[in-house]
Amino acid sequence: MKHNRLSLLCAAALAFGCSAGVKGQTGSGGSTGSGTGGSTTTGNGGSSARGGSNGNGGSSSGTGGSTGAVDASGLDGACAAIPVSAQPVPLDLYFLMDSSKSMNDQTGAGTTKWTAVGSALKTFFMDSGSAGLGVALKYFPDEQPGAMGSCDTATAAADCGSYGPCDYRDTCVASNASTTAVSPLCLTNADCGSQNCARIQQCGTNSYCAANGTGSCGAGCSNFPGYCHLRDICTPSEYATPDVAIGTLPGAASALNASLQLHAPDGYTPTGPALTGAISWAQQQATNNPDHKVAVVLVTDGLPGGFIPGFPPPECMPSDIPGISTILSNAATGATPILTFVVGIFNPASAEGMMAPSNLMSLAQAGGTGSAVIIDVTGNTVTQQLHDAIAQAQTKAIACSYTIPPSSGGTGLNFMKVNVAFTSGSNQVTTIGHTTDAGACDKGGWYYDVDPTKATPTRIIACPSTCAQFNADINGHVNIQLGCNTISVG
Repeated sequence: MKHNRLSLLCAAALAFGCSAGVKGQTGSGGSTGSGTGGSTTTGNGGSSARGGSNGNGGSSSGTGGSTGAVDASGLDGACAAIPVSAQPVPLDLYFLMDSSKSMNDQTGAGTTKWTAVGSALKTFFMDSGSAGLGVALKYFPDEQPGAMGSCDTATAAADCGSYGPCDYRDTCVASNASTTAVSPLCLTNADCGSQNCARIQQCGTNSYCAANGTGSCGAGCSNFPGYCHLRDICTPSEYATPDVAIGTLPGAASALNASLQLHAPDGYTPTGPALTGAISWAQQQATNNPDHKVAVVLVTDGLPGGFIPGFPPPECMPSDIPGISTILSNAATGATPILTFVVGIFNPASAEGMMAPSNLMSLAQAGGTGSAVIIDVTGNTVTQQLHDAIAQAQTKAIACSYTIPPSSGGTGLNFMKVNVAFTSGSNQVTTIGHTTDAGACDKGGWYYDVDPTKATPTRIIACPSTCAQFNADINGHVNIQLGCNTISVG
């Protein structure tokens, strides 16, 4: 699929004229209509059309709209067909890449997650199917250069500079006792009920302990390193400036790949501020380029949070799934809609891996893209899975979104005389009814990206159910027809 994912869109023919969409004489042998939001099908003359008001695909039994047969011989000469090549809507993607230190963890193939992600992206950027795609790249977290990656309370001033204090991880321990169960975490004794909040010590690889009073963790244990409180930047505007400015593939691939090669994971996961900034960039890009579709692709291996899971710094809010979902939902349904695709990279046996699917699904749904793609790092196909997930995001972002062809003769386009027709792989032609906007898609159909009575549209967009019909028929194609009165969804 990866090399042909745009075949339906790129092969769509845009035809001037009205071979469908105008009511003519009742025909015989007309093709059966079953299109979502469809309103008319073409026939070949005669007296008893299939696909009429009570036939297959008709208003009483059709899916999402009425369909009727049309006799092409009833058309007059005012609608001469002038075919032009189709152009899919230009797509710009803002890749928001999680580069937290956990990206150094191993995959099932023996490479780090960061290596696998980099390999997948490099392949995608060089893929012939990605040619023409606009790509910008941003890593998160950004970090303050003057703050150390680890610190201790005794040396916090030197370790963190003005980006302190030094945060460290504590857990609850009974009085004068020790424990190797270092969960849940705490900030103060008030978080522990009758127990005490004590600093966690590291006693070896994946071995930890905490002690209170006369309790002891042993000679081989030492305090788990702290982290400078303000090292991870949580200012949304920081993430509205990409690390690699937008460029068009394949020409932009060299700069993108060079950046991936030089970048190294570190820090934690301020997802909320990072997405806020990414959406801000995407909205500005869409405003500056109204004929483009712009989307955000979040690739992450961690749930939102900071150095102390469950206790995010106030500067990094929102850090909870509902709060971040609200940001994404507002973006997806705003005046300049921005979709957010979500790709998670997890070990399903880990604590995060068990929580990740439902949480990231919530983010994807709020971002208008249906469901997240969760990649299991214990397998040896992380690179291929990630590449395929990004390719699917590319397809979905522009699926059923078409540029509007110019009118002929140099005159202005009459947006009240535009129709959309779908020709199935079996050559059944269905005129798809027009609806007002995305909020009126309950019967299917298509709509303009903006109300033509208030602004000039640049795109024709198929409703989700109609889009699904298009995509289900890999041999079908879409025609945009100019010159005849627009047919509306019944």
